[in-house]
Amino acid sequence: MYKKIFKRDGSLKKFDPKKITTAITQAGKATGEFDESRADKLTIKVLRIAEDALDTTTPTVEQIQDIVEEVLLASVYKETAKAYILYRERRQQVRDITSKASVELIDQYIGKGDWQVN
Repeated sequence: MYKKIFKRDGSLKKFDPKKITTAITQAGKATGEFDESRADKLTIKVLRIAEDALDTTTPTVEQIQDIVEEVLLASVYKETAKAYILYRERRQQVRDITSKASVELIDQYIGKGDWQVN
C-alpha cells in the first residue's frame, strides 16, 4: 500500500485509504445506493487497481480519484458514479474560480488598483 500521496498543491502527505472510503460512502449515501460497508469493498478494489495500474510509489489525488470513477462506473452503482463525477467537476470549477479570483486580487494590488495601496 502507498505511504504518501501528492496533493493538488504539490505537497506530499500521508496516504490515508479511509479518505477514499469516506468519499465513496458520501457519494453512495447521497444517492441512496449503498453505505459504508459497500464503500469499504469498493475502496479495496480502488487500491488494487491503483497498485496494478500506476507506475509510481506515490500517486496523486487526481490519479486515485480517476480510479474511483472507473470502479464506480464498472459497478452496478451508476447513479453514484454520476454523482461522484459531477461532484468532482463542481469542485474543480470552484478551485478554478478561487484561483482566478486570487490572481485578479494580486494583479489589482500590484497595479495599485486596490484602494488600500493608494
